[in-house]
Amino acid sequence: MTEVKRKVLLLGDGAVGKTSLIRRFVTSAFSDDYIASIGTKVTKKQLALERVDGAAEVTLMIWDVLGQQEYTRIQEGAFANAAAALLVYDVSRVETYESLKKFWIRRLWSVAGKVPVVVLANKCDLLEHRPPELSRLLRLTESLQVPGWLVSAKTGENVEVAFSALAGMTLRDGGAEDPAKVQVQLGTGVNPYAPAAVADKIMMDFCNGSGGLEAGMPIVRQVFTLVGLDIRHPTKEVLLKALDSLAEVESGSQRKEQVDANRARRLEWIADMRG
Repeated sequence: MTEVKRKVLLLGDGAVGKTSLIRRFVTSAFSDDYIASIGTKVTKKQLALERVDGAAEVTLMIWDVLGQQEYTRIQEGAFANAAAALLVYDVSRVETYESLKKFWIRRLWSVAGKVPVVVLANKCDLLEHRPPELSRLLRLTESLQVPGWLVSAKTGENVEVAFSALAGMTLRDGGAEDPAKVQVQLGTGVNPYAPAAVADKIMMDFCNGSGGLEAGMPIVRQVFTLVGLDIRHPTKEVLLKALDSLAEVESGSQRKEQVDANRARRLEWIADMRG
């Protein structure tokens, strides 16, 4: 049996149900509680797939990426070396559908190349009439030339089907196009002094000095949770608390001069915050 590992991304605006979809896929469980993802979180799931040339065991490393669009550094860091992505929108919030078209697919393909994609229209259990939503989903998938499904993290409808389909797509020949060849105009217009942009900069700076996102992000999540930082609305006061905790962590592996320099640099970013 062929054994492969693939990194896949779960992308979309905040509160579209990305974390709930992972929970449903991996543990067959569901919760109505909403907790905003901090940075990135990686979950592993193994699948056995049948192919023409024999069976394959695929280990999906599923990266749940925070949905607030201002966190460009963390998002683009997470996109590196991705094999595929699931793009998620909430059928009850049309703005999340528009975000896939105007933001997420452009950002993904500009950074990672034209990797395989599937579109998930989540919370289909809320629909009274499905044909209109199916038409809207088809307009998007046909324009992108990718598959898509109405799914429900709550009931489990089509969740296993969609994830398994994406896993199969990662096994096909070809791969992503070179990002330099993908012609995309981003125009995100993120204010570098906005609170979220400063928090994004601090998070990425810490991770870069801690061995990368996979090594550093679990620490960032723990610190931000302990100090009570709301990733959607970070404040200067709470970010200052986070700096002290991050410096304490770094003091265990870095020289004092480096720890002090890191803290001073991040303090300047916070001092320049506006909004």
